Amino acid sequence: MTGEGFKLIITNQSNKDRIIRLSIALALIGIYFLSPSEINNSLITIGLGIAGVLIFNVISGNCYIYRALGINTCPVDLENH
Repeated sequence: MTGEGFKLIITNQSNKDRIIRLSIALALIGIYFLSPSEINNSLITIGLGIAGVLIFNVISGNCYIYRALGINTCPVDLENH
């Protein structure tokens, strides 16, 4: 066995993608805290969950949807380094 196999976390996002995801996550978190209580809280809570996923993507540099679709916007191939 050569040690190749399924790698759990592979960087497949460019810094531009990460900045966009962070901006969206911060906006969703802001909406969560600034929304009036009369609005349907379940929709806002779903937005907060999406923000959590986006923040994971920003920190790890990995998007599993990109991976499933074979998309890689990272300018450096980190798999072979």
